[in-house]
Amino acid sequence: MLNGTVSARMGRFMVDAARRAGMDPARLVRLPDVGDTVLADEFARVSTPTTLVLWEQIVTGHPGAHAGTHAVGLAPMGTFGVWDYLFTSGETLAESLRIGCGHLTVIGDPGAEKLHVTDDGRLFTVTHSTGPAGPDVVAAVEQFVVPLISRRATEGLRRPVVPVRVTFRHRPPSTVGPLTDLLGTRNIDFDAPVNSITYLAEDAHAPMPQAQPGLQDVLRNHADMIIASARPVLDWHGTFRATLRATFRDPDLSLATIARRMDLGPRTLQRRLGELGTTWRDEVEVVREELAMDLIRDSDLPMRTIAARARFSDARALRRAVHRWHGTTPSDLRRRHAPPTQPGREEASPERPLTDPPGRGPHA
Repeated sequence: MLNGTVSARMGRFMVDAARRAGMDPARLVRLPDVGDTVLADEFARVSTPTTLVLWEQIVTGHPGAHAGTHAVGLAPMGTFGVWDYLFTSGETLAESLRIGCGHLTVIGDPGAEKLHVTDDGRLFTVTHSTGPAGPDVVAAVEQFVVPLISRRATEGLRRPVVPVRVTFRHRPPSTVGPLTDLLGTRNIDFDAPVNSITYLAEDAHAPMPQAQPGLQDVLRNHADMIIASARPVLDWHGTFRATLRATFRDPDLSLATIARRMDLGPRTLQRRLGELGTTWRDEVEVVREELAMDLIRDSDLPMRTIAARARFSDARALRRAVHRWHGTTPSDLRRRHAPPTQPGREEASPERPLTDPPGRGPHA
């Protein structure tokens, strides 16, 4: 069962894109299933929640709602191995797109990412849908997948092939220039029912210049072998933790939400946690501590921002929790992990004490 996972090739691509977007190496190392050994294994599968954390970093590093289109520029032909070459090996573009879309599992999450092809003899359309995530991440994924198909079509035909229409489900970005440049058309609609890219039939059924008899069968068999041999890196509990961490900032975080994302019923999830000797409350506290500690060590965010991201009521609640976990203050932990202070730079002021000075209550 590969639902909830993506290929190591996709994981490798996402890690590289997140690094380019400025992801802190220390934070990257703490992700559970994107180590060098995993990413070098053709049959390893990285958890989708881990890729969502990477997407969040890519979005943060590329403000302006064009993180997805920027990522397409980092993915030339061959980035995704056999899946890419399925787009060039059919007798026509339409045949190649059908085979590539039908083998999305070789790189993507079959439980979250869906590609569907329709051909009415006049227009040839590929539609796409993605799984649940924050709206910024969903928009980035949508603006990655559809333009990636456009890029592969152009690479496969070895000439520009301009779609007659492109649609996205998300809201329009402030500027559409990067999308129109990448797609080669201004016929782009937003707030649409589906994500889609549509070509004229004469373009879709144009012969592929690189097609060789029998090659697509060889590639398709290899793709099927990769899918059959693939194995998730994380066990069930690791996948649960990764899902909880990726969803932690969502307003609707709950046991039912996590169960739904893992394709389980709430009672089944409770039972499985019980079998591991843990509870929903315990797991939330573990992930809260991990997330807060990562942000304290690896970022320069204000404590009030870290408190909000870790779902504390305010910075004082965060300080009390850190004191309970580690017997010290957040600022002291940050100083311990900070690089040496450069000459001439003043250090940050110390953390306020957990208790108020004599005679001063919290409302004085």
